[in-house]
Amino acid sequence: MQKCASCKNQFQWKELLFSIWSSYKPIECKQCGKRHTINFASKFFVSFLIIVPAVVFGLLIAPEQGLSKPMTFGFIVLLAFVISLILPFFVKYENKHG
Repeated sequence: MQKCASCKNQFQWKELLFSIWSSYKPIECKQCGKRHTINFASKFFVSFLIIVPAVVFGLLIAPEQGLSKPMTFGFIVLLAFVISLILPFFVKYENKHG
């Protein structure tokens, strides 16, 4: 899990999750006060891991299984939520200078 670039204080899982859920809000280290922002590669990674499974499920799996549109939408939302729970273990933040 991500640590502060300055003091090596480890961020909490819920801090990272809420940052992702709130459009990549910067995280401030509780120990040294440095601000960290999610890097571009992690933004791409998050988008990829949410969108690709949703598209595959919505366009390939759901129609083959005969799921209704509301049921498909519900499963896509649930899938995105579950995937988002593991993202804090993989995203990388950078120290925001200045």
